[in-house]
Amino acid sequence: MRTGILAGPLLIALLTVSSAAPQFSSDRDKPVWTMEILKLKPEMFGSTLGYLDDNWMRVRAEAKRQGAVLSFNRIADQDGLDGHRSIVLLTEFKNAATYSRSEKLFASIAAKLPNNTSEVVRPHKPADLYDTVSTRVFQDYSDMDDGRFRLLSKN
Repeated sequence: MRTGILAGPLLIALLTVSSAAPQFSSDRDKPVWTMEILKLKPEMFGSTLGYLDDNWMRVRAEAKRQGAVLSFNRIADQDGLDGHRSIVLLTEFKNAATYSRSEKLFASIAAKLPNNTSEVVRPHKPADLYDTVSTRVFQDYSDMDDGRFRLLSKN
């Protein structure tokens, strides 16, 4: 049931965006958002948060310090049953060019970060903790009369 509640707003958002519209030259400087939806494996909520703290959050914090990422959020459904919990990861990039270079940037940041920053031993790998349900890329159009977000890619 919780998945249906999360899927409803997502479906509405996707229906209000244009996925086939060409990108205009003025779009290059607009922020780009990524949204990743993770379905957690049973009894892995705390371990997943710890893994994301040590990896996803630290990398994005450094990318934000460098100016490539404008904001990032990790949100979870509040009432999800343990076997049906989800986490949504949101990252706002400075622009489309920054987004297109983000994987390289994130890899270089992760390589430079110290490995032992956590006081808790977290032996899990992402595949042990969660499955990525979907990843979407949006562009912000809140200053225009048409849709607020445009879907740029999906996988």
